[in-house]
Amino acid sequence: MIITVNQKNLKRSLTLVERIVSKNLTLPVLQNIVLKTENGRLKISSTNLEIGMNSWIGAKIEEEGEIAVPAKVFSDFIDNIQDEKITINSKEHVISINSDSYKTKIIGFSAKDFPIIPRVKENSFIKIPSQEFLEILLTVIDSVSLSESRPELSGILINFSADKIEGAATDSFRLAEKVLNIKNSKPEQSIILPRVTAQELIRILPGLENISISISDNQIFFVSEDLEIVSRLIDGSYPDYKKVIPERRISRVLVKKEEIEKSVRLAGVFSSHISDIKINGESEGLRIAAKNTDKGEASSWISSAIVKDEPFEVMVNYRYLMDGLKIIPTENIVLEFTGEGNPLIIRPEERKDITYLIMPLRN
Repeated sequence: MIITVNQKNLKRSLTLVERIVSKNLTLPVLQNIVLKTENGRLKISSTNLEIGMNSWIGAKIEEEGEIAVPAKVFSDFIDNIQDEKITINSKEHVISINSDSYKTKIIGFSAKDFPIIPRVKENSFIKIPSQEFLEILLTVIDSVSLSESRPELSGILINFSADKIEGAATDSFRLAEKVLNIKNSKPEQSIILPRVTAQELIRILPGLENISISISDNQIFFVSEDLEIVSRLIDGSYPDYKKVIPERRISRVLVKKEEIEKSVRLAGVFSSHISDIKINGESEGLRIAAKNTDKGEASSWISSAIVKDEPFEVMVNYRYLMDGLKIIPTENIVLEFTGEGNPLIIRPEERKDITYLIMPLRN
């Protein structure tokens, strides 16, 4: 293989693919990436057996070929080259890298020993603006369970239907749902996307304009013009989370997001080891307080909050509450008290696309 590439383009591509390179010492082959000429471009590939990634960049190709090289060594060298153009020459199991001011040789090995990364087998399931799919992931990612005791909860449920995409996640203590209205001519389908894959997509999607999504053989593919990501899906049935969202409310509060965030953050300083704070909805406003025998106590009064229906009192985990406030994009938010022992619901003002609920703590 003999090719010439732009250093900035190569560095950008390596930044994408290197993140998923495995640190698995029992399978050292996964600590490498594959460089391969393909259809007039250079393809750079990596995998950790859970996620695979292919990235393409433009290249001047003098001789076709492929080679696997240690990801960190190769990336660190390319990252520190200042020259605009880089020539890469592979012969047998050695790769030579040359520019105007730098040159090196790195020992690699045959790309045939590298795991095969599955490729898309069918037309795209749906095409969507990357930013819109990113919003789904950002809205629900904090609610994914960190425990593997229930594998289905360690991922994000994504429902594809004819007129919308629903993303949801829960760890049994809180739940987040984001609904995106979008037309889809393909059959309805539900998948569970692993948390690690979602985290990688959150990192990558801001740099893309549109993505095509395909699903087959318990795998999901995200494809753009220069990038392809494949991930395994989580087996199992996700619980019917919609049954957990109460249809009836006892009280409703309209409050400025900025004001309640400040009050919750202050109360959190004085919460106990279970991060508990108390919220009281009264006819004149909203009170948020916490008390700790070792630290002291604090109380905030939000007179601008509009409390409708009945007064209420609920105790919640302030960290979960802050996570919920973070995902609400509107200036004002709505709190819904649904009864003693029932979830506290947070929504944007005059919008129904985001729902976040927290299970209360016992007094």
